[in-house]
Amino acid sequence: MDKKKQRKQRSMMYTQQMRLAKLPDWKEEIARIVKQTNPLHWAGILHDKDLDEHGDIVEPHIHLMLYFKHARSPQSVAWEINDKEGKREDAQTERLEFFKRPNNGYSYLIHQTEAAKDKFQYPISDVISNFDFEKKIKSIKKQVERAKNINDGELIKEYLDLLYEGSITIEEIEDELSGSQYAKASNRLKSVAEKRQERLCKEFIHRMKTKGVVKQVIYMYGGPGLGKTRLAKSYAEKEKEPYYITGSSRDPFQSYRNQEIVIIDELRPDTFNYSDLLKILDPYNFDVFLPSRYIDKALTARLIVITSPYSPKQLYDYMLHLKNIDSFEQLERRIGTTILVESDTIYHMLYNPETKSYEKHETENFPNPFLSQQGTTSTDNYFQQFAKTFTEKEVLNDNP
Repeated sequence: MDKKKQRKQRSMMYTQQMRLAKLPDWKEEIARIVKQTNPLHWAGILHDKDLDEHGDIVEPHIHLMLYFKHARSPQSVAWEINDKEGKREDAQTERLEFFKRPNNGYSYLIHQTEAAKDKFQYPISDVISNFDFEKKIKSIKKQVERAKNINDGELIKEYLDLLYEGSITIEEIEDELSGSQYAKASNRLKSVAEKRQERLCKEFIHRMKTKGVVKQVIYMYGGPGLGKTRLAKSYAEKEKEPYYITGSSRDPFQSYRNQEIVIIDELRPDTFNYSDLLKILDPYNFDVFLPSRYIDKALTARLIVITSPYSPKQLYDYMLHLKNIDSFEQLERRIGTTILVESDTIYHMLYNPETKSYEKHETENFPNPFLSQQGTTSTDNYFQQFAKTFTEKEVLNDNP
């Protein structure tokens, strides 16, 4: 297969003989790979009791199941596993196996799949993971038994109920159902998922209007490696509730699950079209649906933090070059606070309509807490001073 055309994947298993591993201890080798690739979930094991067709011991090797928050390029993962040696596009991916259903990969680690039932059955205790692997295997076994004992209609009905409750996503259901089962259920699954999004949107609108609040938008821009994303995450984490950070794929909200805090990371001129961006950022528009792979998703965000290498005006100018679009003021009035991140200082920026550029506020600046990887400076005071700025601008723009 042409490496350049390999599809992005969320679930993949890495297999490697220990004599070729970078570290001699298998647990340390897995820890190294996990640190390099940063999966959402992972589980690994050393297979040292496998037999070949002649009954001889197979060379000891590791299996590491990786499940990522967003679909990832196999070349990128392979490149990271190899300590980023050479060019990313030249990374070899033959050690990676891809799974539509991650549960099959987890089960294979201990040879509890139909195809591996005659191989050595490894105990669950041999597996290391960042989640309760024993609980996961028990859950998988229950799902397999349930699928054997109930017909397709009953199984699909269970998934429809779980989908409407928000306990499972269409993507996860697709991983669990067979092709024929999914074909039977696809229209109903889409309908139920859409109904859930409509309900969440109505609840969000009611909640925002009852509280009398508007959507808050913070825009951070600056060069690469200056801590924009870390700064955005630190602010989101200060809110003490789940947040969503967009992926780098063509579907930025693919894994969005209606979190009320959203980080739009590395916003570029081609991330959204201008009219969609205006809808997303409009402080007074809560009835926003985002196009995504399966269904349009309700944007239930009360706080949006944007990071970008472009200032809002630069972003607009590039988008204007691509296509004839609305005025810049439509974007500027939607942004509550604009922040410039430089290597040593973070500035509050104000837009000057006469010069059509952003200028540094004379008194409001703050040392960059992420100047170094070890930066631990508190950002609380910094964001508190900008909360006042946002409130003042909100009053000025109170006539949508």
